[in-house]
Amino acid sequence: MIKLGLTARLSILLVCIGVLASGATGYSTYQANRRLLMREAERSLLTSTQLLGQRFTAALGDVAADALVLATLPSSVQVALGEASGLGSTRLKQVFVGFMLQHPEYRQIRLISRSNFGLERVRVARGEHGITVVPDDELQEKGQFPYVFDTLTANAGHVYLSQIGLEGGGASDPDQPVVRIGTPVADTSGSNIGVLVIDVDLTRVFERIERDLPSDYAVYMANEWGDFLVHPDPSQTFGFARGRRVLMQKTFPLTAALFDGNQSNVTFNGFAHAHEPPAEVFAFARLPYGVVDDRHFVTLGLARPLSDVLEPANALGAQIVWLALISSVIAIVLAILFARALVRPLRTLAHAVTHIFDDAAIQRLPVARSDEIGVLARCFERMRSEIRSQVHALHARQEELTHLAGHDALTGLPNRMRFMDQLEFAIGRAALGGEKLAVLFVDLNGFKQINDHFGHSAGDAALVVVAQRLRAALRETDIVARFGGDEFVILAGDVHSPDAIDSTAARIQAAMRLAVPVGSHSVDVGVSIGVSEFPADGDHAGELLAKADTAMYIAKTSPGADYVRYRQRMSASSDTPDQQRVIRDGE
Repeated sequence: MIKLGLTARLSILLVCIGVLASGATGYSTYQANRRLLMREAERSLLTSTQLLGQRFTAALGDVAADALVLATLPSSVQVALGEASGLGSTRLKQVFVGFMLQHPEYRQIRLISRSNFGLERVRVARGEHGITVVPDDELQEKGQFPYVFDTLTANAGHVYLSQIGLEGGGASDPDQPVVRIGTPVADTSGSNIGVLVIDVDLTRVFERIERDLPSDYAVYMANEWGDFLVHPDPSQTFGFARGRRVLMQKTFPLTAALFDGNQSNVTFNGFAHAHEPPAEVFAFARLPYGVVDDRHFVTLGLARPLSDVLEPANALGAQIVWLALISSVIAIVLAILFARALVRPLRTLAHAVTHIFDDAAIQRLPVARSDEIGVLARCFERMRSEIRSQVHALHARQEELTHLAGHDALTGLPNRMRFMDQLEFAIGRAALGGEKLAVLFVDLNGFKQINDHFGHSAGDAALVVVAQRLRAALRETDIVARFGGDEFVILAGDVHSPDAIDSTAARIQAAMRLAVPVGSHSVDVGVSIGVSEFPADGDHAGELLAKADTAMYIAKTSPGADYVRYRQRMSASSDTPDQQRVIRDGE
């Protein structure tokens, strides 16, 4: 399994934060814009509904004004009384025809007398053959209809507004929503002598007042009981005339408050046909049934497809998606750069930790920074300085211990163990190169008297002086070691002849002829030297050292002998080495 580094994990975290932030911002912006558009659409739709209602009321008011004008014509009074000549009746009919021509929404204009059971005196109608004047023999009695007897009971100048109903002339003239507007015709005494009635085709009225509405708007209208009078689906209108009632408050439950009188308008969005798409935005308003009669009301509504309302939001959403993608790419790049910038000093610290003694790595530490990383870097630098000082002290102590393990603490010369190691190594190298070696065993004469007369500290001082003189008398390649007490041993390498050994022994004796200072006194210290040679006297360190020791004791017990070479002495003496050792032990 691949393990991601700190940079990768930090980059991923920052990328996720950036992408989520840009996505959340874009989504919230889209949702806010969507809600804003829907609220604005509802307000705009409600305004349009109210404006449509005003136009509808104004249209009915215009019809009422026409009815009042026609009812006050002198010829209308004369015809209603039955006193008009044929010429007066003809002129009135022409006036009615002129009004019909000017108002295509008028289906009929009728003058009905109070007498003869409400007999029609003049009727001009619009049919499939155009505008026609109905012959006198086809005129009918209309006194039994509310728009006649209710209008006759009203005062002069009053306008009657009927309920909206269906009316048609047959298959070629389908049923249309019609409202009848009537006004009394009064004589000079103010008595109502007849009624002037205008039948208005509401379909044409709405066609005229809807011209300024966008094409995607749908119009709804219901009477005071909720029956649809205008609906985008004609089959839903005038259900009461077809044996089934289709009510607005059932189709749109939120409009029930309008019919109860609790609210004057409502806006909402949803589905027009039992939760079937498309969804729409709706606005409904309760309006008085024109200025001509405030006892009745209608509910008028407009609808607009929600997709049209949200089209700008969807366009904005597409732009937001692109912006979110671009922001995400920028967030990725910035996250990687930021993660690298943030992790770089941490990597420098990590490298410095793993290379704690690398001065170049330490120099790159961000100690100048004032943030937490700078504090960490400075703390690490101090910790490193302490560790280095402790390590250096430990190394120094280790070197000191190592030196003490192989050297004499008093004189600083190699001790017995180190000398034996060096001798073994020298023997091996000499054996390979065919060289010769010499081991000189040196013992001080009269050293015991120094300790007895002057003390051990004086004896130690004398040993230091002896060690210095021995070191100075030898070659750089020679090795001198303190073997113990007042005994020293010397390894002389590259000895090709006995003369070389004699020369070395002579230098040692010459160095020791000078008196050794002991405090305020000077003491003569002589030396006895025994020599063994490689390979003549042996081929390993122990043997060479034993024979040099034996030769030294022979020199010490032989009057006038400066030094003794083991090989030379043994060949000249009848005593065996074992006998010489007996002499040493007997001293």
